[in-house]
Amino acid sequence: MEKMISTADGGTIFYEVIGEGQPLFFIHGNSSNHRYFKKQIDFFKNKYQLILMDTRDHGRSINRSDHLTFGQIMSDIRAILKNEKIEKVSFIGFSDGANIALTFSSYYRQLVDRIILVSPNITFDQLKFVSRTASRISYSFTKNILKLKKKARVIRLAMTDLPIFKYQFKDWDIPTLIVVGEYDIMEPQQIKEFASKLPNAFFTTFKNTPHSIPFLRPNQFNHLAQKFLNETSKDKNNKEKS
Repeated sequence: MEKMISTADGGTIFYEVIGEGQPLFFIHGNSSNHRYFKKQIDFFKNKYQLILMDTRDHGRSINRSDHLTFGQIMSDIRAILKNEKIEKVSFIGFSDGANIALTFSSYYRQLVDRIILVSPNITFDQLKFVSRTASRISYSFTKNILKLKKKARVIRLAMTDLPIFKYQFKDWDIPTLIVVGEYDIMEPQQIKEFASKLPNAFFTTFKNTPHSIPFLRPNQFNHLAQKFLNETSKDKNNKEKS
């Protein structure tokens, strides 16, 4: 079912709800939309209630503000959860969507069950030199030459360090799977180091794979994600019983 909700600043956020079961919230990457996860929908829709949103300034969502921030998007996610009466949710986020999922989880830990982060970066400097350079050139050209305010906001978000802090990850109790490609746009080793300092985090690398793992390796990714969700669900249930 396709739905729209209004934001406090006059915008509208589009999202789609598919299936029934435990909520599984998908967040796409920069300059994309919810259809990015089309190769995941059929696999997961009979097991979970899927929520797929278009983030602000993407797809069918409208941003009436003159800026685009992680804070705004977190508020939009909370509004969706409230509208669907969801008290606890798991996330699958890709690229900027992974960054959003991680940021949301660090501020609203009580609302989050498990998270799967595909190709995240905590800081802009964790991107490879070529990716950073391409982003800077694209942003400057879009803002100053093409004068495309919306597109410039979107690119700028991808260049922004996550508004998260070390203290937020103390006693981190959210089971977290971090997945990167061997030839991803960020430095995989730096993301691996972040994962190693995060309690309850698991890290894996897809060999011979660039950015866009869910699209390029859907079968392998879907089964890995399902295995993680199954195993961490059992672990949490056992801990609650004990």
